[in-house]
Amino acid sequence: MTQSAMVYMTETGFENLKAALVRKQQEYADVREHRQVAFEMSGDGWHDNPEFNRQQQLEANLNHTVKELTERLQSARLVNIDHSNRPTNHVAIGSLVSIVRWNLNHSSSDKGLQETWEIVGFDETDIKAGKIGYNAPLAKSIIGLQVGDVSDELVLGSQVWEIEVIAIHPSS
Repeated sequence: MTQSAMVYMTETGFENLKAALVRKQQEYADVREHRQVAFEMSGDGWHDNPEFNRQQQLEANLNHTVKELTERLQSARLVNIDHSNRPTNHVAIGSLVSIVRWNLNHSSSDKGLQETWEIVGFDETDIKAGKIGYNAPLAKSIIGLQVGDVSDELVLGSQVWEIEVIAIHPSS
């Protein structure tokens, strides 16, 4: 078994990960059952039974996915986000932070893009809800910064940005 890096998750992220693991384990069991039926009907020869081979490939892929999800679950560390008392001295998991993104590909007369994001746990990004996982490139670039700090250059797609932290809010 490979050693997985520790990941930080909120309770919601942890529960979502457990549910995803249960779903994949059920899919895996279903595929194993279908593979067995295909074997019983026509054997395991690739030329005689393409359905058996297809199920065998699905089984291998799902086995890999189940293993990855299990390892992630084992390496998860829970982070409690108190929405009424968020970290405010620097950007951290749980912070509600307002930033300005300065596009370095455009002229310096650009106003910049002002955005507010909640920094959440691993793999919990929900752009529509204004949440980015601490492991997302934008969040990585501002973790540890304080109000007034500017990040190092950040490449997102074909654009180069600097991120300025303009506020870290104590509550939602």
